[in-house]
Amino acid sequence: MKFKLIYFGDIFVNPKKRAQHIADIRMQFHPQLKKLVEHSPWDNLTKYMLPDASKAPLITRHVGGIDWNPIISPNLNMIAELDILMLHPEIVGVAHSDIDNRIKTLLDGLRCPQNEHEIGGNTPTNIGPIYTLLDDDHLVTKITVNTSHLLTQDMFKCSEKPSPDSIFMLIDVNVRVTEGTLENLPFMV
Repeated sequence: MKFKLIYFGDIFVNPKKRAQHIADIRMQFHPQLKKLVEHSPWDNLTKYMLPDASKAPLITRHVGGIDWNPIISPNLNMIAELDILMLHPEIVGVAHSDIDNRIKTLLDGLRCPQNEHEIGGNTPTNIGPIYTLLDDDHLVTKITVNTSHLLTQDMFKCSEKPSPDSIFMLIDVNVRVTEGTLENLPFMV
C-alpha cells in the first residue's frame, strides 16, 4: 500500500529546542495522517486506535498524557519504505546542506515520542489523539533521498513568511506487511 505525505518548513540539524522543533514537524503530518484513516483501507486501523478502539491489538501509545495513533505499528506487523524528494534553497552539492542530519530530524518527526521529554511544550493536548506515521523509526527498512534546488518558495501560501532555509519534501510511503494476519489483511494488496 502506498500514499504520499507533504512537508514544507524548516528542518534544523541541531535546534536549541529539539523537542519543540520535532513537535512542529509532527504536527504538519498529523492532519494528513488523520485524513488518511478516513479512507479505505486505512479506516480499518481505527478499530485498533483509541479513543474508540474495538479490537486487539491496540496500537495507540499513551505518552505524556497524550494518545498517539501510529499508522505503521509492529503490533500489526507493518514496516515502511520511504522515498523522499527534498527540495531546498541551497545549491545542490554545497557542503552545508547536511542531508543526513535533516533526515534524522525528519524521522524523529514521523514517529511517536518515546517519552515525555520528546513531546515538546508546543504540542496541543486538547485535539484528541495525534496521528504519526511510525510507532518507532526502526520500522523504516528502506530510505531513498533525492535532492534538488528549490527554485522558488512563492507557490507556498503560508500564514508567515517562509525562512530562506525552508525545505519542501514529498514523501512516498510504501507500507509492507511482514507477516500476514487477519488484522493486517486489508494492507496486503
